Formats: sequence, structure tokens, C-alpha cells
Amino acid sequence: MELPPRDRLLAGLTPEQRAAVTDESGLLCVLAGAGSGKTTVLTRRVAWRLHMASADADHVLVLTFTRKAASELRARLAHLGAPGGIRAGTFHSAAYGLLRRYWADRDIRPPSLLGDPTRLLREAGAELGIPAEAIATVAIEVAWARARLVDAARYPAAAASAGRQTPMPADQIAAVMTRFGDAKRRKRVIDLDDLVSLAGDVLEREAAFAAAERWRVRHLFVDEFQDVNPAQFRLLEQWRHGRGDLCAVGDPRQAIYAWNGSDPDLLVRLPVLIPGMTVVRLDQNHRSAPAIVSAALAVLGAAAGPHAVDEPGFRLEEGLPVEGGTGPVAVREVAGAPPSLTGFDDEEAEAAAVVRWLRGAHRPGRPWRHLAVLARTHARLEAVADALRRSGIPFRRAGDAAAGPVGEVLRELRRAPRNLPLHAALVDASAAGVELQGDVLRLVDEYAAEEEHRTVGGFLAWMSANPGAIDGNGASEDAVELATFHRAKGLEWPCVAVIGLEDGTAPIAYAVSDAAKAEERRLLYVALTRAEDELFCSWAAADATGRSRRRRPSPFLHPLRNAIAAGAPAPAAAAPARIAQLRAQLELSAAP
Repeated sequence: MELPPRDRLLAGLTPEQRAAVTDESGLLCVLAGAGSGKTTVLTRRVAWRLHMASADADHVLVLTFTRKAASELRARLAHLGAPGGIRAGTFHSAAYGLLRRYWADRDIRPPSLLGDPTRLLREAGAELGIPAEAIATVAIEVAWARARLVDAARYPAAAASAGRQTPMPADQIAAVMTRFGDAKRRKRVIDLDDLVSLAGDVLEREAAFAAAERWRVRHLFVDEFQDVNPAQFRLLEQWRHGRGDLCAVGDPRQAIYAWNGSDPDLLVRLPVLIPGMTVVRLDQNHRSAPAIVSAALAVLGAAAGPHAVDEPGFRLEEGLPVEGGTGPVAVREVAGAPPSLTGFDDEEAEAAAVVRWLRGAHRPGRPWRHLAVLARTHARLEAVADALRRSGIPFRRAGDAAAGPVGEVLRELRRAPRNLPLHAALVDASAAGVELQGDVLRLVDEYAAEEEHRTVGGFLAWMSANPGAIDGNGASEDAVELATFHRAKGLEWPCVAVIGLEDGTAPIAYAVSDAAKAEERRLLYVALTRAEDELFCSWAAADATGRSRRRRPSPFLHPLRNAIAAGAPAPAAAAPARIAQLRAQLELSAAP
């Protein structure tokens, strides 16, 4: 017999999750550790409030940071029976929608949206004698400043105060910022960073329009709140406008974007910034085996500092308490294989060992797509990619769709007139032999759900306004995933290899301040907690040629090695798992 809606919404939840879902506070902060089911709690809370009539589906806005995450939120809400009209999208997409409504109401010709501002930045830098190869690092500083609501005049002081390791004198970067802004105004273009700040400006200065927007958006839900930056928080507060209706879900231990402008303090300071907010903690890790959780926590150590809120009775500013335990607790009953940590002479030997490990982990019931290899940088994955290619093991790179169907469609559309109806351009692309299925059709459907007048230019702009719109070349492809630590955030696999754990890579060489090193620890914590059952960790003393300067293991490995040793089973207990692994390897080698 089908469960009543109320029971179905609460089915399978732990007491802590149930408390978060059903809390009657309009203002709720959920501190949710890795593997604690935060997406489940967020979507169940939305559905619960709709069921209890304390929220109206037409006035709900759920915000996250990638199109993939937004798509997952919509799918889960639909599965829970929520109405299809619920808006769930990225900050950039929501801000862009607000601006389009504002421009249409005022009959203003919209500026063009730049997907990639690199060319304009390069031109601005060239006018000041800055070489083109330095622009990538300048772009990071420009993005950080704008995310922190810092203009060119205040950038030098703000960068110094934040301990930024600038690639050149700060006043030169400020000059690039000024010329870049002037160039955009002359050309009537905006970029992604402009969307959030301009939307906040509109709500701040246009009282009548802001009132209509605030009527339209009454119930705010934000996922991954630890990644919110000051510009996004300002937009949120302009939408909220003092109303007691905001649910923020996040994990301070997974705050890994301060380098790009996010403010990890915002999440734990919410009860101070927004008085009356209730704080609920979810500390049970349901994803990873206990030994993996222990290893990840050992690496994290004290790096989370005040962001972790790990101590019982930890008190925020002004004496506001946060109830809870001492940190994430693994609650899985199945132990899984013990994690491993190995050093190698060079990257080639490390890559060969990773291939052997992957072959052993790939057994009946565990396809290649359940396996992943993670590294701090893209470059550190190259030796593994070469070894996989030689061995014939299929692999894909997270976010690499240049050769896939989505990339082909985008290349074809960029050749078409911007005002051409999208369906006509897609027909032309199909006639030219471009494949229209899977991810392509999903993206088109999502765009069509948001836009009434669907043109090529509108679709390309929508893609630019949705970070993460291209998430790979097909989730159904059975291939090992190669990803950086940052790209792996929010994902999970049964078996994960975390490689390249050398000093200078983990932590990265330019992380010199205490805050930067603490963020690097949190980043490694994120990588380790992507694994559900099996975890392979490694480092290499030299690059693939063996000619580079000898490397030292990461300083993070000492606590990791101790945690692995402490959790290692006795030889007799480990024997069955090892026998099973060897049997799987023999079966693979005997296969025709």
C-alpha cells in the first residue's frame, strides 16, 4: 500500500535528518557533513513545506552552483511529487533571468553576454604592457575582487589585507580592472561576474521592480552555502529583504573556493548575520566506509579552524551556540577494504600501479564508471591517462565535452546567425550530421523551460550563464573518471584513487598563508570523502621522465598514514578481502 505523502517524505530519514526537514523555523541553517544526505534533506524540506502549506511552489527559488546540481535538485523534487514549476538553478542563471525581466520591463536593449572575457582582459593588459601569458592569473584576481565586492580603487588594500599572492604589483591589477570595465561599457557587453552584481544593484535601487521580484521569490533555499561569496550573499539578502524565509545547507569542512572569492565564514556566521536562525547539524556519514572517514578526518585535523564547528557547545560570535557532536561519524555497517597509501619512484610507476588497482577494482557488478582517479591538478592526471590509453581501459575527463555531442552542437550553433530560431538551427545541425540526443536534448529542454523566445543567441547566452552546463560526454558511458579535486566536489564513486600527494601539489606550491594551507587540507578532505568503499592514495618522487627535482611526500600524509595504520585489520581479518581481489584479477587475466 502506498504511504501517505507525509510518511513518504520522512521515510528512511535519520532522527537528525527528520529534524532538519520538519523544523518549523523559516530561517534554518543546516551544517551537513560529507555523505550526510544534505541534498536529500534539502529537497525533502522543500517538499515538506509545500505539503504543510508553509510555502507556495510558485514562489520557491532553490539555488546552487552548477547546472548539473540544479538538474539533480529538480529531478529529486519531481520524484517527491513537487510541482514542475519550482525554480531551481544556479546563482548566475537566476540573476540573468532577473536582469532579462528588468530589461524587458524598461524596454532596454540587453547587453551581450560574454561567456569568456579572456580576450578583453588580454587587450586591457596589453595596453599596460602586461604579457598575455600573465592574464590567466590576473583573471583570477579580477574575479576574486568582484566576488568580494571590491572595486579597482580598493583592490590593492583588500588584496594585501587578505594575504593574496598577486602575480604582479596590485596597482597594475587594479589598472587592468579599470580598463577592462571601460572596455565592457564601450562594447556594451557583460560577463558572468557582472550578472550577480548587476542583479543586486537593480534590487537595491529600483524599488517598484524589487517589490515585484520579492513577491515572486518568497522562499529561498540554498545548497552548498559554504561556497557563497559576498556578491551572491548581497543578492540573496536583497531578495530576502528581511523576511524570515531562508534555508541554507552546507558543510564548512568543504569550503574550498576562498581563493576564488567565496567566504567560508558566511555559513557559520549566519546566526549572527540573520538573527533568529535555527542551526541543525548532520554529522553522520552514510556514504564512506568507516576507515575512509577516519582517514579523511585525520588529514583535515585542525585545518577547518572556526569553520568546522567541531567542538561540543562551540560558540559563534556573540555567544550563539551550535549544538552537536565532535565531527562526522561513519555509520555504514559494511567496513569495505582498508585504504592504502604508497609512494613510487616516479609518475610512470605510480600510473602503472593505478592501472593495476583499477583492474582489480573492476569486477562483476562494478563497471568502469564506478571508478575514479583524482588529482590536485589536470597536469598530474596525464601520466595516468597515458597508461589507461595504452592498457585499453576506457576513461573520460570530467568536464571535457569538446569532442562530444554537446561540443559539436555548440560549434555548429556558433556559426549560425544569433537571431535564428533555435529549432531551425538544430534542424540544420542535424542535417549536417551532428548528433542530437542525450545531454544535448536535456540542455535544450532546460533552456526551453526558461525562455519563451528561443534563439541561437539566447541559447548560447543561457549556456554561458549556467556554469557546469557541460558536465562531460555522457554519464551513461562506461569509463573511469579522471578529475581534479575541485571538479570532483559533489560527486562520489565506490572506488577512488587519489594520486599526486607530494609537497608542492598537496598543498599546492603557492598556498603559503595559513588560511591557504587550511583550504588545501579541506580540499584533500573533499577528495578522500568521494570514495564509498575503496580508497587508493599515492605520491611519486619524480615526474614521468625521472629527471625532475626529487619530490617529498605531502606533509598531509603523516596523519593519513597513521589513520590508515590504526584502522588496518589484523592479517587474518584482511585475508578474505585480499583473496577476493586476487580472484577477480585472475578472472580478468584469464578472460579472452
